[in-house]
Amino acid sequence: MLQNSMLHIIRKTLPKVFPITLLEAKSFLRIRHNTDDDLIMNLIAISSEYAQWYMEKSLMKQQWQLSCYGSIPQKLQLPFNPIINILSVKIINSDHSETIVPTRNYYIDLYQSSITFNSIMYVNRIDIIYEAGYSTDIIPMQIKHGILHHVAISYKNRESETINSLNFIKDMYSPFRELKLVL
Repeated sequence: MLQNSMLHIIRKTLPKVFPITLLEAKSFLRIRHNTDDDLIMNLIAISSEYAQWYMEKSLMKQQWQLSCYGSIPQKLQLPFNPIINILSVKIINSDHSETIVPTRNYYIDLYQSSITFNSIMYVNRIDIIYEAGYSTDIIPMQIKHGILHHVAISYKNRESETINSLNFIKDMYSPFRELKLVL
């Protein structure tokens, strides 16, 4: 969950599959037995989550809710792209009643991962629920490779209390992070 004074984002649904399979991870680790399958699946889940939060991208299809409070900007950037579609846009009034915003009142830019409203809204809160994520066949190979390395490092060092190899993995994910300017 990320939050600042105006924006609040939560994940509504978890992905149903991971970017890499158990078979791919076991092949990468050169494991031929089934003894550690549960452990490896947990490491795949943890490594996928780490990649997703580090890059701020939805690796697999999932739903997010972005809530904006107070003065609503006309254009909002939707985090955890790539955006698949907008499921709903609701205004939450000060009396807690809800009003659905018709699709004709906003424009979705899937490439820029943004939503632009036709006019500035002066409302208490707006909730945008959207789907985002890659399909399994188009996740960049470099991201998959980073997840495999993270699984391997975690598997081989599971007895250790500290793992200092995450900088190598972060370097693999860095090209997929978006540049952010703080003014």
